[in-house]
Amino acid sequence: MSNLNENGELVECPNQAGAPCLKQVSSRKSILGSGLPIIRHLPSREQRLIGPWCFLDHIGPTSLSEENAVDVGTHPHTGLQTVTWLFEGALLHKDSLGYEQVIEPGQLNLMTAGHGICHSEESPAGFSGPMHGLQFWIALPAEHEDTAPAFAHHTDLPRWEQAGIHITLVVGELDGKQSPAKVFSPLVGADIEAPNGGSLTLQVPSDFELGLCINEGSANLEGRMLEVGELYYLGQGREQLTLTLEPGSRVMLLGGEPLHQPVLLWWNFVGRDQARLESALADWNAWPNDRFGDVAAYHGKPLKAPRLDPQVRLKG
Repeated sequence: MSNLNENGELVECPNQAGAPCLKQVSSRKSILGSGLPIIRHLPSREQRLIGPWCFLDHIGPTSLSEENAVDVGTHPHTGLQTVTWLFEGALLHKDSLGYEQVIEPGQLNLMTAGHGICHSEESPAGFSGPMHGLQFWIALPAEHEDTAPAFAHHTDLPRWEQAGIHITLVVGELDGKQSPAKVFSPLVGADIEAPNGGSLTLQVPSDFELGLCINEGSANLEGRMLEVGELYYLGQGREQLTLTLEPGSRVMLLGGEPLHQPVLLWWNFVGRDQARLESALADWNAWPNDRFGDVAAYHGKPLKAPRLDPQVRLKG
């Protein structure tokens, strides 16, 4: 299913007339690589998007050693931005623009794929210990799908407290504040941490589709308990959000204005029509080239793309 019907109109989740939307999104657990557990929240069969957010992996929590370190080989992206946000651990990003950047908790890695970029992700040399975090994709609006690729690392993010609860604005806008990270449509991604528990109320744009990812502990929204390891879709129409958090809870608020365009995914490519994805796939299969350059700092083998059957028609 999609958030848009055949007329391009946004479809809200089913609920009682006049009641605010609140539904749990079906997620899938899996193991990546040498043993990295993830929960894939987006896309799911019934929830393709939340605003422009089109992909969300909850990584861990787990413990890594040199024997089961992260090692994701060179692979391409188009039509999106990747957001990496860690609660514990560290990752080393390398890309075809020449950037090499370790990310640690409280820092943001934001990669803009646009027309095309390649990157790899590894555990830093000698790293061992806890690993826990989130990785997102943000679909780019049609007018920016072919923007030049870019990478940015941010440590100077807006941070504030409300009633003892810590809020970090990772990307976008919230409560009158703006992240320095460059994005291409109105959106929000905010990390909310309650070491001692408590309640807070946030002002949110009513035209934003919203979601809550429960990463640690639990939260209560409108009398409903939200469980750890789950993603909840809140739809549009709220002007404020009141959360009660148990001690040790941590949630991510995500959302934004719907793009009102098809958003198709195949492997690591995002685009508004299948022809764009097929073109990206053909270019990757002819790698390296002007579109997808080499990640010179990565010494392993590149990833192979899954074949897209020409008879298959992808749905957005």
